[in-house]
Amino acid sequence: MSQIDRVGFKKWLLDKGYSNNKVIGDTISRADRVRKAFEEVDPDFSYEREIAKDDAQSLWHLISRRGVTIDQYVNLPIGSNQMDSISAAAKKYILFLRSQK
Repeated sequence: MSQIDRVGFKKWLLDKGYSNNKVIGDTISRADRVRKAFEEVDPDFSYEREIAKDDAQSLWHLISRRGVTIDQYVNLPIGSNQMDSISAAAKKYILFLRSQK
């Protein structure tokens, strides 16, 4: 079970110009929600592993377009407007991790 780097991600978001603590907190929580949802399906899931596999391109594609291409059950609001903000947060976390290389 992996965890996201909440402290590093928050600092990165602040460095990128996000100054509203509520928005930052929501973004971190949403990125973690994606991690937890995919971890339920695959206990070995981690953002870092996805980056190592293919620079997280397959995950990025999977969560794009409201997640409608996800062909297995994951505990996310697939196809909804809410999925847009969840997907955006996960993509920001992927960008953060890529910037740490």
